[in-house]
Amino acid sequence: MQTQTSTQEELEQWVLTTCRDLGLTVETAADDFFEAGGTSLTAIRLIAQAEETYGEDALTPDDLFARSAVRDIAASILQNDRD
Repeated sequence: MQTQTSTQEELEQWVLTTCRDLGLTVETAADDFFEAGGTSLTAIRLIAQAEETYGEDALTPDDLFARSAVRDIAASILQNDRD
């Protein structure tokens, strides 16, 4: 599990890498998870990876569905890590 020292940029890179590992075509932090081919199954996988790496409730389904751009996913993880 990561510590609270992760920055927005580090989290954006983690989200990009994880999305690519899940088979999505994302290039920048502005790319949208669902527009890049994300489905409910890949969403569950991304959420599970976030929890494994950053802790329980690091990325909630509500957060992902409400704000699905890579930068917004990273911001949600960063915010939830602080809560």
